[in-house]
Amino acid sequence: MVKNFSNEFKIALQLEGEKSLSGNDLFTLLENIMLSGSISSAAARMGASYRYCWGLIQGAEKTLGLTLVDKQVGGVAGGGTSLTPQGKELLEQYKAFKQEVDSQLKHFLARTGSTPSQDVFVSAGQPEKADERTAVRHLLLASTMEAVETGLMDLLEEAFFHTSSILVRHISIGSGRALQIAREGRVDVVLSHAPELEKSFMDEGWGVEMIPIMANDFVIAGPLSDPVGVSELSGAVEAFRKIASSQVPFISRGDSSGTHQREKEIWKQAGIIPEGQWYTKSSGMVGNLGALHLAREKEGYTLVDRATFLISREEKMIIFPPGEKANDPAWTLENIFVLTIVNPERVPGVKLADARLFARWLLEREGQELISSFGRETFGTPLFSRVT
Repeated sequence: MVKNFSNEFKIALQLEGEKSLSGNDLFTLLENIMLSGSISSAAARMGASYRYCWGLIQGAEKTLGLTLVDKQVGGVAGGGTSLTPQGKELLEQYKAFKQEVDSQLKHFLARTGSTPSQDVFVSAGQPEKADERTAVRHLLLASTMEAVETGLMDLLEEAFFHTSSILVRHISIGSGRALQIAREGRVDVVLSHAPELEKSFMDEGWGVEMIPIMANDFVIAGPLSDPVGVSELSGAVEAFRKIASSQVPFISRGDSSGTHQREKEIWKQAGIIPEGQWYTKSSGMVGNLGALHLAREKEGYTLVDRATFLISREEKMIIFPPGEKANDPAWTLENIFVLTIVNPERVPGVKLADARLFARWLLEREGQELISSFGRETFGTPLFSRVT
């Protein structure tokens, strides 16, 4: 029996340029293609048109920068189709995220005595679903991609909805772009992890309150062979210097995301302006997961947050620092995620009271327990921690 993911929670892939893809349709389609070997058959199982399903795949491949299916001309029902290794990997990651979200949400609902709604999560870009909910109040959130890629944001939004009847919809995008669309008056709150950009946002009067919500850390990911010997070095700055001098491939987000901002800080500390064929800027549209995959393909290094590496389940890469150096200050790259409430005096219409309610809930017991336990069941360790 084919599991109908869309009956449990909704995901929309909302990336650079705010293009929205129906994530649940995409993953249901990929699973049906894997089972049937045909886009036509997969579309029939979903009750969708071939045109819609093929367009969904093409849009996802373009947006994510991945090849998801291998389509061959001829065969039954217009041609045989199979998932590429990248397509299979993406599907497995989705299942892992979903399992963790479902498990944590089940525990939360059991504690609160709530009943889960059928349409658990509606992302920005799918407002037509909102009238199926009892919510009459909603918030728009521009979120850094890490919280969305891991599935944590889905869980927090749904749990908050059950507590408050306020529906939070998000746009998943790099921190720099998230703060920019807040300046454009398009969201009520921003979740980001770019301290300098956040400070500028507040100094310019765009925000009324900035609240640290959670944390993890940045790590350097590289090939199992560790060609430049990063594991033997004394810290992140020395590692960047060695990578540059060896001209081993390094993959940068190349955008104004929080990850890219931290990478630039380390290059500055190392006294290096990275340039040359060894230094590759990935499309910011693909996020940390995309940068990590590109680093694997090029057998190079990249900077990602630890949660991204864990959910990627990369078997051909390792992260630095090594375990025995994990608490060494030279390797410590703390990553603080901050919720910023947009100033209604600069952006009329901002739902200030509800935004503050959401922020307060995230800091209270329920929100912090969900954050600090998220990932433990699936990955053996929480992906994020409380901010102390």
